[in-house]
Amino acid sequence: MYRYYPENIGEFTEVDYGKCFTYRRTSNPWALQQGLSHEIDMIDGGVRFGNVKKTVAFIATDEDESGNAVLEKWSIKKHVIFVKV
Repeated sequence: MYRYYPENIGEFTEVDYGKCFTYRRTSNPWALQQGLSHEIDMIDGGVRFGNVKKTVAFIATDEDESGNAVLEKWSIKKHVIFVKV
């Protein structure tokens, strides 16, 4: 889902369903504590936290009973980096 934020640093397409996502660095304390450095814009208007790599993204899809992130691995393509950070 393409969303314009001046802070966006890139975009990618998820392989299985062909959906497009934009992302940026996060300053969310919980995400950073979990080792997740990006905010990924979701289609429903929300965000998920994760780490976007070159060909995969690790996305926090849930939280376990201890408050730790449950990660899902997405294969990605058409990864465009707007700003090198």
